[in-house]
Amino acid sequence: MVLSAGQVQYNEIANYIDARYVSAAEAMWRLLGLHMHDRSHAVMRLSVHLPNQKRVTFKDGHEEETLEAARSRQTMLESWFQLNQSDPDAQTLLNTDIPYNYVYDRNNWKRRKRGGNKIVARMYVLNVKDAERFYLRMLLLHVPGAASLKFLRMVDNVIYDTFKQAAFHRHLLNSDEEWDHFLHLSNSKATTSDLRLHSVLL
Repeated sequence: MVLSAGQVQYNEIANYIDARYVSAAEAMWRLLGLHMHDRSHAVMRLSVHLPNQKRVTFKDGHEEETLEAARSRQTMLESWFQLNQSDPDAQTLLNTDIPYNYVYDRNNWKRRKRGGNKIVARMYVLNVKDAERFYLRMLLLHVPGAASLKFLRMVDNVIYDTFKQAAFHRHLLNSDEEWDHFLHLSNSKATTSDLRLHSVLL
């Protein structure tokens, strides 16, 4: 902190470096040239979206171009559907198992040659209030080889109107296992008011 002509000049970086304490262990670690941190696994987030509800990010004044590009570009979920239509091996895998066997490159899933053991696949956690996406996520976690969103809504050659109906007819709502899992995930992220609401909804 320097006073000049009645003004305070605060250099946050210099102040941090000057005040930083380096222990003997850290100093020795640095003197030996050892890595301070490392990366072991890559986390892949799998998208969950309803028809015509892709996430689109755009800049002011470029809305039309961005929307046009989004229409022609497939999401990770849509690419998985396309993969299942053409690859018999992929049809045996759940959506969450695909990253261990395939790599997502340029909006397409391609068979992985190596590194499948260094991936952690995670699907976005959804609020039960967002019902259709919540049940879509539930179906994606249990139905392998889906070729489309319509495929996920089909049970025993009957196409249901909602993902909740499809989940019900697949007997995914017959036990409390899914709700226990949902509450366990919510416990670490949801607020107390959300947890109370979830308990009421369930």
